Amino acid sequence: MAALGCVVLAGCGARSANTDETPAAGAVSATARPGGPPSDNGPEGRFLSLMTRVGQGCAPQAPNGNGGGGGPEPDELPGGSASPAPKYGPGETPPGTPDAAGKIPVPVDDPAPSKPASDSTGPKPPAKEVPLTGTEKCSGKAHAERVSKAFENTKAISYQAMRKTLSDLGYPASRIHQMPNHAGAPRARIDLRMMGGHLALEVTGTSSGVITEAFGAPETEDVKVADVKRKPKLDAPTS
Repeated sequence: MAALGCVVLAGCGARSANTDETPAAGAVSATARPGGPPSDNGPEGRFLSLMTRVGQGCAPQAPNGNGGGGGPEPDELPGGSASPAPKYGPGETPPGTPDAAGKIPVPVDDPAPSKPASDSTGPKPPAKEVPLTGTEKCSGKAHAERVSKAFENTKAISYQAMRKTLSDLGYPASRIHQMPNHAGAPRARIDLRMMGGHLALEVTGTSSGVITEAFGAPETEDVKVADVKRKPKLDAPTS
């Protein structure tokens, strides 16, 4: 009986040891795959890399390379311009100084208080195309060339096919907006605005490629590039 008890106890001990090791192994396996940072291979990551590459090729060689100017003008500095002559004569109190009766005189030539602007409840006018900066023009040309090259000698038969090709080029589907067809050909706009920029592309299919044109859209987020009113210059494919 004593021997049998030892065997039973030994078996329980071995099973207990194995039971204790199993969760530990599972814990190691669970912690061996910690959550890493978001992958840069996603659509937005590839788009940011694309915009960075194009932007670096169009960056000015020196600060204010686009004619932005140097420091502020002398008149813009405090005390840089002469102060206007006082509007009160000898014996008169400056504006804001109480007189002998304790009243504060108001200068006659002071402008009248501005009236509050009336609230406009009518529909907002459509957003209009805005000019591009020098760097944006350069970037727009580079994007237009790579898009046109991708569609070279290829007929864009549908918007879905056009969007797939644009997505393969690194432009996220969320930034590609369908536009009404032009003479039966698909048309799309790509929103390239970043950090207050204005750059956008308009891509129109043709029988032998696409016409790609850069244009400027207002920087405000509530304006969609598809709603910007403009006159596209559809002369010939850029490819």
